[in-house]
Amino acid sequence: MKPLELLLLDCSPRRDNSTSRHLTNQLLPALTHRFGRPVHVTQRHLGVKPVPAITAEYADSLVLPAEEARARFGNQLAVSDELIRELDAAEVVWISTPVHNFTVPAVLKNWIDHVVRRDVTFVTKDNRKVGLLRDRPVYVAVTAGGAMFREPAIQPDFFRPYLTAVLGVIGLKDITYLPSTSLAGVDAPLELVQTHASRHLAAAALQI
Repeated sequence: MKPLELLLLDCSPRRDNSTSRHLTNQLLPALTHRFGRPVHVTQRHLGVKPVPAITAEYADSLVLPAEEARARFGNQLAVSDELIRELDAAEVVWISTPVHNFTVPAVLKNWIDHVVRRDVTFVTKDNRKVGLLRDRPVYVAVTAGGAMFREPAIQPDFFRPYLTAVLGVIGLKDITYLPSTSLAGVDAPLELVQTHASRHLAAAALQI
């Protein structure tokens, strides 16, 4: 049986006691079990080994048609090409991440800047950006110290609106958020994460 290809983006800078990684470790095995087939995981440790920020040459390439950009800046697009190939090959994407200052961490933003690319992962038609990648399930295991993702809102949430919008630009719209929040100031945050993970599993949030 051909393995299912899963891309895992781990955005935590922590090597130990990472709440987002702990949440993923509780939830991801349940997801892979429900697929009923072997799973091959390609993992990017963005928080520990971040991809480089985009360069001036990369920025210049974005205003050019794809073929001209490749002819002029081919070497400077190598990291972007590699990340897009990984993303395109994945049948499922799993993003394991904390919230930093109400939105995505800088290391995840760097990855996004490399994969959202004109005439490669999206085109512009009638003043709208249209994704070129096929849709597939995207799961976001996200942790936050503050009381986010709730109604009525207590803290601003720029995380979900931004991530939903930017992934939608390239064609990824099937997004499931699996949050664990209000972790700051508790005596045992990993235990609280585990409680939240159990609730997600009990609610069948990972049905595929």
